[in-house]
Order: sequence, then C-alpha cells, then structure tokens
Amino acid sequence: MSTAPSVRVTADSPTPPPRWDARAVEVPGGHVMQSATWGTYRASQGWDAHFLTFDDERVVLALLRSAAGLPGSEAIVRRGPAHVHETPQSSAARAAALASWAREAGARTLYLDPERPADPAYAEAMDSAGFEVTDDLEPSIHVMRRDFEPGLDDEALLRSFSKSTRQRIRAAEKAGVTVDPSTDPEQLRAFAELLHERADVVGMQLQAGTGFVEAWRRLIDADLGQLLLAEHEGELVGGLFLFRQGGIWSTAYSADKASMRRELPGTMHLVRWTAIRAAFDEGCPGIELGGVDLPGHREPPQQGDPNRGLYEHKRGFGAEWVEREPARRIVLRPGAERLALVRRRVIDGLRGMRR
Repeated sequence: MSTAPSVRVTADSPTPPPRWDARAVEVPGGHVMQSATWGTYRASQGWDAHFLTFDDERVVLALLRSAAGLPGSEAIVRRGPAHVHETPQSSAARAAALASWAREAGARTLYLDPERPADPAYAEAMDSAGFEVTDDLEPSIHVMRRDFEPGLDDEALLRSFSKSTRQRIRAAEKAGVTVDPSTDPEQLRAFAELLHERADVVGMQLQAGTGFVEAWRRLIDADLGQLLLAEHEGELVGGLFLFRQGGIWSTAYSADKASMRRELPGTMHLVRWTAIRAAFDEGCPGIELGGVDLPGHREPPQQGDPNRGLYEHKRGFGAEWVEREPARRIVLRPGAERLALVRRRVIDGLRGMRR
C-alpha cells in the first residue's frame, strides 16, 4: 500500500476564510454542504460551525452538535472534505486529522460522507484509520450521471437520448408544459409540499415541515442552487432542485404531481432535458440526475424492483449508474459514547411514555 504524507488541522474559524467556496465547493469533489452559505445556515439553526484549514491549505466545514443530557458532542462533516483527485491514502490521512481535531474539540464521534466513487483502496484505507461504515443520512447515495462527450451540440445531445425519451419531451412541449427557473418564495414552498407528497407515497424519509426552504433560498442567492419548475395551465406539475458544485450540476430533489402523470407523461422528461441542456450550454462536463437506490442495495434496481422504472427513465438520457462509498463513522471517546447511548435510550423511553 502506498503511503501518504501526514496532514493536520492548523486553523479553526467560526466564519469562512477568503475564497472558501472556491476551495470547498467549486473544486472536484466539492459540495454545497461544504459551502460558506451552508455553514452560516446551520449556525443560524444552533449548530457550531467550524471552518477548518489543513496545513496544505485544503479546507473543510465541520459541524458540532450537542444535546441536553448527553456528554460531549457529535462532529459531522457533510459531503466533505472535497477530495480533488486525492489518493485514498491521502483522504484517509485527512480523515484521521479531522478525528484528532474533533476529539480535542470534545466530540464523542465523527461522521463523514463525501461523495466518492466506490474504491476498494479507499475502503481499506478508511478501515485502517478506524472509520467504520455507518448508516447514510440521505435516502440515496449512488447516482445516475450523464457525461457530455466532446463534439456535441444541443441537437446531437438530444439525439443521444433514447427514442422514447425524445418522444416524451416533444409530447410535453406539445401539451403546453413549460419549464422555467424560479426564485419565488411561494413557489419554493409549493415545490417543497409537492416533494413531501411524493416522499409519503414512496416511503422516503424527509425532514418534517418545509423549513429547508430557507436553505434552498440561501443557496439560490449564493448561485449554488437552482429550482426548475414545470407548469401546465398555471398549475405546478413537477420540478427539480439542483446543486452547483464540483464544476457540474447535481440533482438534489425532484418531484412531480402523480395525478397528472397519465395526462402529462413527459413532464419530468422535459424538466430533466431543460436541466441537462442548461448544464451543457454552461460548459459543464456532465450532470448528475440523482439516485434510484433501493435501501440496502449497492447495485442498480433489477426488473421487478420498485425503482426500476426511474432507473430506465434516467438511462433514457444516457445516464450511467455510479456506485459510491458509504458514510463512515469513528468513535472518539468510547466511554462518553456508551454513556450517551444509555441516556438516549432513557430519554427516548420517557418520550414514549408521554405519548
């Protein structure tokens, strides 16, 4: 196994240093959940945001969360650090440096979930560093990605889609479906409600209420997010919320109105085509169309599986399945973590008795 130079955290700031997003979001492997905007948003919700700098000038946003009655805190690094073509060993060394920082900050545990393609060498390096695979905080960790081949123009890109996909796009246009970006707060809330409606139908866990609309608004204002909405005769029928990160566009949320699927079967085809064309015209090397995961699976849905239709839908745009590494967690203070687990069970039991 190749070795990597040691790395350590050398600066810890409650506010983002200069050019933070250029180093944490815009680089390959960057993510909006590592942005200055995301850090200040979480800080407004009561989290302790730490904008950390390593001795090689790489950066990472770490969040600390404490709970009443529990010792210490939990350290969470969402979708980071940006790996910028790092070797697996260098990434593991960076994770170990974060663990040292988190332990000194009083954290019991550290959670990491960077969006990295599956790599046995990375898994081995993280195992050696003491990080164990843990449950992911997102319902989908793998992704369907469409890369843009050299020499394409808009027409050639459209022709690269499957015949049925092109037909659905044209049918939606002919039916009068329109797709446009929106920053309107009311439309943001309407899309959030539509997202909840679809999540309830498919059994997906989603944050209660529509409080995350504030995060969307902040990301849009920072040019890190975009909402595309499809309307038909003034009625919202579907949409996508996209992140702008790592030099590409990435689908974060999507939903459509189930009651309109029979009447307007091409709605989401037109929405995704709009997003793909915009990313292509902007010069992005590709676009991520979101996931189609089944809980507990690490392979594409097979014939007869619940998400097979969604998989085929995204395949129709030329997207390919990309398997990613699962989240990792390390226990930093075993005694405090054992005590926290016991107290959490007691607290949960008391809450159950009050119901």
